[in-house]
Amino acid sequence: AEISRALADVDKDLEDCDAEFRRLQSRMIALQNQRKRLEEYKVSLRFLQSPIRRLPNEIILRIFDSACEMNELTSKKLQTMPALAISSICSRWRDLAQSYPDLWSRIRLQL
Repeated sequence: AEISRALADVDKDLEDCDAEFRRLQSRMIALQNQRKRLEEYKVSLRFLQSPIRRLPNEIILRIFDSACEMNELTSKKLQTMPALAISSICSRWRDLAQSYPDLWSRIRLQL
């Protein structure tokens, strides 16, 4: 009887141990996910500190103007047209590029 009781106690302890192990595994997964989100947030915050983000729109438009002296539009290289490439970088650059008609007035179409 004493051995049976000891076996039952060990089984209960093993179940408790397994339950705690599962709880800790679940907590580790949650912490890993939280860490990943924090790392991604950190990267986005560092991006906001980048020097290009502090440049005034007028300077960026002058750079765009210089980069897009001539936009050649061919069916094979549509994405390489400077105005399209610039406008696909980020929403700020897209908005600036779309609002700057000079950028789009120098397009040469080759058929």
